[in-house]
Amino acid sequence: MNLLSYAPWLIWAFPMVSSLLVPLIARFSKKARDYFAVAVGLIALTFAFSTIPDVYFNTSESSNLTVPWIPSLGISAGVYLDPLSVLLACLVTFFGLIITIYSLGYMAGEEGLTRYYFFMLLFIGLMTGLVMSDNFLQLFIFWEMVGLCSYSLISFWYKRPETVRSAIKVSLMTRVGDACLLAGIGILYANLGSFSFHHIMANIGNVPTPYLTASAFLILAGAIAKSAQLPLHTWLYSAMEAPTSVSALLHSATMVKAGVYLVARLMLLFGSLTASIPMWLPSILWIGTITAFIGATLALSTTDIKGVAAYSTISQIGFMFAALGTASTAPSAGWFASLLHLVSHALFQGLDFLLIGGIIHATKTRDMRLMGGLRKAMPTTFALSIIVLLARAGIPPFISFFSKELIFQSALSSGNLYAAIVLYISAAITFAYTLRVITLVYLREKSDYLKQIHVHEAPKIMRFSSGALAVICVVSVLLGNTISHFMHVDVKMGFGEILNLSTLIFFFTLFVGGFPVYFTYYGRLSLPEQVRRLRISLNKVLENGYFFDALYEKVIPRGVLLLSTGLRRLELTFFERLPHFVANGIIRFSSVVYERVENAFFNRLPYLFANGVIRMAHGTQKYLDVLVDELLYVVTNKTLASASKIRKVGSGSLEHFVAAALIGFLIILILLIITMLR
Repeated sequence: MNLLSYAPWLIWAFPMVSSLLVPLIARFSKKARDYFAVAVGLIALTFAFSTIPDVYFNTSESSNLTVPWIPSLGISAGVYLDPLSVLLACLVTFFGLIITIYSLGYMAGEEGLTRYYFFMLLFIGLMTGLVMSDNFLQLFIFWEMVGLCSYSLISFWYKRPETVRSAIKVSLMTRVGDACLLAGIGILYANLGSFSFHHIMANIGNVPTPYLTASAFLILAGAIAKSAQLPLHTWLYSAMEAPTSVSALLHSATMVKAGVYLVARLMLLFGSLTASIPMWLPSILWIGTITAFIGATLALSTTDIKGVAAYSTISQIGFMFAALGTASTAPSAGWFASLLHLVSHALFQGLDFLLIGGIIHATKTRDMRLMGGLRKAMPTTFALSIIVLLARAGIPPFISFFSKELIFQSALSSGNLYAAIVLYISAAITFAYTLRVITLVYLREKSDYLKQIHVHEAPKIMRFSSGALAVICVVSVLLGNTISHFMHVDVKMGFGEILNLSTLIFFFTLFVGGFPVYFTYYGRLSLPEQVRRLRISLNKVLENGYFFDALYEKVIPRGVLLLSTGLRRLELTFFERLPHFVANGIIRFSSVVYERVENAFFNRLPYLFANGVIRMAHGTQKYLDVLVDELLYVVTNKTLASASKIRKVGSGSLEHFVAAALIGFLIILILLIITMLR
């Protein structure tokens, strides 16, 4: 087995291992360090492209390569080779190479470049490993490590306090989604006993619907946070504090697109059960649709040239999520439309960031109000920016035209008319904010700020990277049907699809979007007072980002603080005093009980006892009276009987008579004494 047979492993393992060599090579030569990073990016891209024929012709022999990982749990580490993973791996490594080359010029002279190239190569390897993982546990580990690398790259200029705050914000907001993702994976594992994609696909029907629904929504929450969708979208603008080369890497086809990949992968794993999950697809559709609109309106209002690109990414990823929401299964037209737009957006958005880097490099500012007149000072950059304008707007024959048309058609064919209308409006605003950037940066008069400095074109190495990406952005339309066939989707793209009613509707929406920009900057159109007041109020809402940051940074923290303060007061006023309350209650209760018992029993006990004794004495007296009377009667009768006998004797002896008299006297005396004692 040759080296290319291990390409699915080497795509991500090689950049990761190579990143460890960057500090070592930097000790010998700074230039060798820089070109080593470029060479690693090129080799990783070669490995990625070497997997295309196997998947395209379905001749892969390495798709099931696994190695034991946690034998006690039966968990293996492996690579999953299919069209989706290969497509993303090629995009990640391609943009990794382009941006590494671009960094040779943009980052020249910066401190900490060893750290920069270390994290760049590590990021490329980790992101590629994420999309190549064959199980959820491996995917989640890469997912977290990508977040760690993004934090390190965003905070590259760590001596700037705002940069560190932005990196912390990015980390905290994405952690919310990561916790949800972990919970969703845990539910699947609890029901299936495996993290493996192959096992999940084969046994997903055994998961009860409530558990499947809970898992799907939790994993969706993880994707929403990672891809900066509503309501966890505000971190992406804060990430613009990173070097522009880092922004280009994050936005083109890597971290920010990980959420799109995750949902697309989940739809493949769930198969036909995708449509049976209650409210899951409509949630994806409307989250994407609303995010596309909100992102576009925010891009229209900001004066930060990198902010426009950031909000544009939020909006365009919203289009991708909306397309996924129209797909009842995968692969399908809506599913493919999302991935095709992912490719087209990666091309024109990556190009846009490279051009923005050149503009910031020349003007030393991100504020478009301080620019103007760069069409003459930077003609190459201006020409490439026109390509960005046409591609982002979706003008044919750019591939973005076909991807947006597929999204619109998928929304309409799935019966989501209102969602399609909002997406058309978002497309109009997309053209408006891109045209506004062209006007403010290139076409209007040069600002007083630029008149005081010398503006020049970007260095050659930066223009080379931008030019190469621009060429691919233009010719990529020729690969549309090839990509469709590669993804096993029956979708045809050609110039015949341009000449239809849908195209006319699309062009009309672009005209509606461009019309206000023209009259704002060229027509000098005077607006009525009421419209002007409404515009001022609307601008205030947009400048504050629909107050999402205020909600997260002020309202929610203050609410939590008030709640905690209230609970603390409750603890002080209730829980700490509760023992005293209980003790006092017990004392009062015992006092009442004692008083009641004493009054009711102990105080009356002598009276009760005395009454009992008296009653018993009375009863005893009556009994003794009867007894003595009876006894006296018996004795008297006996005495009389004895006297009668004595009288009959007559002349008996004197002794007998005296004895009888004495006994009778004694008996009478005893009876008298007893009677007296009564």
